[in-house]
Amino acid sequence: MDHPMRAYGPNVYEIVLSDYLAGLGAALVAVTIAAAIWPATVLPDATLGGGVLAGLTAGAGLLLTLAGAGVRQNAAALDVGIGLLGGAALAWLVWGAIEGGLLPILVGAALAVLLALVLGLRRRSIRARFKPRFLTPRQFQTMVAVADTMIDGDGREAIAAIEVAINTDHLLADVKSPTTSEIRTVLILLEWVLPILILRPLPFSSLGSFNRRRAVERVIGAKGLFRDIARSLKVLSCAGYYGDQRSMRSVGYRPFDERARGAVDQTPAEYPDPFLSPVRTP
Repeated sequence: MDHPMRAYGPNVYEIVLSDYLAGLGAALVAVTIAAAIWPATVLPDATLGGGVLAGLTAGAGLLLTLAGAGVRQNAAALDVGIGLLGGAALAWLVWGAIEGGLLPILVGAALAVLLALVLGLRRRSIRARFKPRFLTPRQFQTMVAVADTMIDGDGREAIAAIEVAINTDHLLADVKSPTTSEIRTVLILLEWVLPILILRPLPFSSLGSFNRRRAVERVIGAKGLFRDIARSLKVLSCAGYYGDQRSMRSVGYRPFDERARGAVDQTPAEYPDPFLSPVRTP
């Protein structure tokens, strides 16, 4: 039986990134073990600072290994792992500069290069998967999370959250207005600042659906900057969802060229509320 191909299935960059993260994570853990076995060789001195440095490296390795098991599903592990990898690279470089050791500097430089490869592959994988026109890859991920949070039809949505984000991205690319630059700022604040309100210091797009909704509920009805964020989320989601022909048809809208000519039937149409209709059991 033939099945249609997935529209947004894994691409080459995503597959390479997954394998690369698995290998990189194992290598970082191996470096940490080597530092513990031969501290005089790998580390200038086995002090508290050396222990913290080794802990950063091991933590980055474990989280990146977990992210390699599913770069989409384990987005939080990937984000934290990337942060720890950057911190480990900086720590190795600083350690080598202070203590005058060449090996720590080489390790830090190598980790910095590996970090750049991770970021580059992740960016390429998102671009190859969705081909955003206006939003950056990170902002597009944020928009997908926004659509998934705001368009909650209990599985009855006419289109998926990814398609809502694509519609919104294409709409913003076609609109020539000074306010479009403000939308980028809103998405940045949403991604990095809003989760702090619910004590979740992770990117908005890495949170689960329940915590994303909690974060949005905190700003609905708020004043000032966060009120503008809540309005922007609603406008962006509705524009991407109801601007699609499939969503229009799901609420009974018929394009003008498909309507019968002559007298217009103005009888109000009635549509049953799906949440009040009886649940069908097989």
